[in-house]
Amino acid sequence: MNMQTQIYSSLAEIVEPYPAVCLDAYGVFWGGAGILPGAAEAMQKLVKSGKIVGILSNSTQLAEKEIAKLSTHGMRKGEHFHFLLTSGEVTRRIALEQNLPFPTPRHTYFVVCRNHPKSLPHQSIFQNTPYTEIDNIQEADFLYVGIPHLDGNEQTDPAVFQEEVDRLKAFNLPMLCANPDRFAPAGAPGRFVVTQGSIAELYRALGGEVFYIGKPSPKVFEAALEQFQHHLIESKTVLMVGDTPETDVRGALSAGMIPVLVTHTGNMAHRIREQGFEKAIQALPSTDQPHFYIKQLGSHGI
Repeated sequence: MNMQTQIYSSLAEIVEPYPAVCLDAYGVFWGGAGILPGAAEAMQKLVKSGKIVGILSNSTQLAEKEIAKLSTHGMRKGEHFHFLLTSGEVTRRIALEQNLPFPTPRHTYFVVCRNHPKSLPHQSIFQNTPYTEIDNIQEADFLYVGIPHLDGNEQTDPAVFQEEVDRLKAFNLPMLCANPDRFAPAGAPGRFVVTQGSIAELYRALGGEVFYIGKPSPKVFEAALEQFQHHLIESKTVLMVGDTPETDVRGALSAGMIPVLVTHTGNMAHRIREQGFEKAIQALPSTDQPHFYIKQLGSHGI
């Protein structure tokens, strides 16, 4: 282990001087199938101590649905957090304002990875907006990245989507990606599945034009900071806790927040298991290096 890198056991060891905490969901307090051990207790303690706690997730579900999901697991707004924002929610706001970052003369879009049997969050995002999903890609203004799947099954290797992405590139449409995360934990511990960011990266590698809205995009951080500003809290006093350097840390640094990287849960934990601690840490460029490392959000008995 690199002796210069100090890893705190939990957020409780560093949070005292800071009035606000912004949390990623997957890999920080949510493990893909439920709340991670000690996380709910840690969040509840933060709220009780007077900290303003927000959740900023790259989920493409609307915030209302995510709040309802957490409630079924005993995590409630007002008790465990003060606000929750998702990239899906911010994408919907942009769509309602007709403020997409490219021309849309026909207001039409084609969904990449279509017809997921269990989850179609794009329908909620674009409901009652000027934009309409169409079946004929030749009539589309842009591509929207849906939840990656093959016949309804999540995948662990992005390469299985290469053929579809190659086909889409021939139409040379701009691509909208509301979730830049490339992988997310799902189901059994240690299993990471392909998410929308991997599809966008395949498209970008072919020369395709990709527009991101989720972290590290400034749009979602601006929306979160607006919530903190209601409590007269400035960005430089907000801890942003995440598990993915390229989205959570990079976005926090750009927004003037203080990034905290979780090492024992989520994406970073997966990399450390595969590469070893020193190699995984040393691989981080300056844009993705946090101010603090913590093992996990909370701990048993917190």
